[in-house]
Amino acid sequence: MLNEQGIPLFAGVENIDDMFIATMDEYDKELGDEITIQHPLWVYLKQQKLIEYRDSIGNYVPVRLLDKPNSTVKDFSHYDDVDMTPQDALSEAHFAYGHIMGNQMYSREELVKNSGPEQLLDLVEVKREQLETSMQNHFGDRLMGTQDADGRTFMGLGRIMDYDVALGGIDPTKAGFGYWNPQRALKADGVTQFALATEFRTGFRKLVRQCTYRNNTPDVFVCGEDLYDEFQAWAEDKLRLSLSDLKETKGWGDFNMFPFHGRTIIYDEALDPKTGWLFNFKKYVRVRIHSGTNFQFEPWQMLDNKIAKTRNCLTYASVYVRRRNANGFIQFQ
Repeated sequence: MLNEQGIPLFAGVENIDDMFIATMDEYDKELGDEITIQHPLWVYLKQQKLIEYRDSIGNYVPVRLLDKPNSTVKDFSHYDDVDMTPQDALSEAHFAYGHIMGNQMYSREELVKNSGPEQLLDLVEVKREQLETSMQNHFGDRLMGTQDADGRTFMGLGRIMDYDVALGGIDPTKAGFGYWNPQRALKADGVTQFALATEFRTGFRKLVRQCTYRNNTPDVFVCGEDLYDEFQAWAEDKLRLSLSDLKETKGWGDFNMFPFHGRTIIYDEALDPKTGWLFNFKKYVRVRIHSGTNFQFEPWQMLDNKIAKTRNCLTYASVYVRRRNANGFIQFQ
């Protein structure tokens, strides 16, 4: 026997099976595109509409970089020979997509043993919450990770901040590619870190100055716990509204984040307590998701050689960078 969507039903519990599928499908209308990853930076990016959704994607996101000067530009006089050296202009970084899959399953036995209306709804909710939470945690971990994109996993934001580490196939330690590094705030000797207890503002100002030197303004400062506490303590007497009032007006609930001077300060437990990442998400760092695989469920189907049904939840995403040196990090001592 098939239900109206053409899905085979378990013999003997057809009504319960069809009710389970219908209830799950009703939940999916809310769940499919509106899974809220309970991760502060991800929530911010969604609320600020900084996620790119694409209907079609290739194997990777290509980023063309105009990084080679024209060597024929020079001073001349009268009949000097013209430099006719052929010129290359571009390099290209490649950022592969990552693919996340979660599986949902239920058996005929589960339906028989959860046949009451309340039990059925509990079973639906448990199955939904189990997969949703797991997808949330996995996506959030990957987003804040330091891994490179490899065709299976998308690049983590932490990779952008790894100094002298290759990104998108370009190695900043090679001649001509030194620009492909993040900024890092150190004292004048280029080695010594700023002290959080006494040089918090000095170190932060230097990082902002480095990242904005070429007329770019970072919009998000992600902090570890000690750094966030220091920033909050400094900012509290500068704001007319309390931080709780600001979070309420922004819809940020219990997340530890607040706006200050056009920049959003966010606490994330993934960072070392005295570390901060300064990002330019509006122009140079982007999260792209395939719109047809945006936490979308495949249809239910029978599991081979089992008295059970299964379906997958999928998302394809890429994190990519257009200009790495418009972002930076600071590690306080």
